Amino acid sequence: MKAKAITVSIDTPGGAVCAQFHIDTGRLRIFERGLPRVELFPPHSWFTVASVAGNSRWGTRPREADLRLVLEDYIQQRFGMNTFQHEAFI
Repeated sequence: MKAKAITVSIDTPGGAVCAQFHIDTGRLRIFERGLPRVELFPPHSWFTVASVAGNSRWGTRPREADLRLVLEDYIQQRFGMNTFQHEAFI
């Protein structure tokens, strides 16, 4: 049986960036163009979500909106662009 995961993807000029949170293990993975770039396990994965989705009531199971905030923060830090900049290219 395949584990359930919450997945969010954002297209950037350099390719898709995707965040995936596995509910059963708490593992957070971020991919760029299909290649894994970040892999975090609890409690670090929870800290990562909490740092950008602090006002949410996600507990240990983030919603898609919370995961999108994680992905937007990653894109901002990695590429120096915010979502408004790269959504203009879509």
